[in-house]
Amino acid sequence: MLTLIILGLVALGWWVYHVYRHPFGPCWKCDGSGRNPGSKKKRYGQCRRCGGAGRRIRLGARTVHRGRVSLAERRKARK
Repeated sequence: MLTLIILGLVALGWWVYHVYRHPFGPCWKCDGSGRNPGSKKKRYGQCRRCGGAGRRIRLGARTVHRGRVSLAERRKARK
């Protein structure tokens, strides 16, 4: 049981680190191309989901980065 808890904490730590280093992933709708999947060859429209950027914010990335900002603010308040 203790082994499962330790493995779970290690996996959680790895996930937090990975989301912190790579907060964006490819858009699910356009597969990262930024084009509307229904566009014709002559005229490409922007993907509505990502706005043509071709990427999206990964699940949990905002939370991880907000935590980082709040820790930095606490450090400044101590000084």
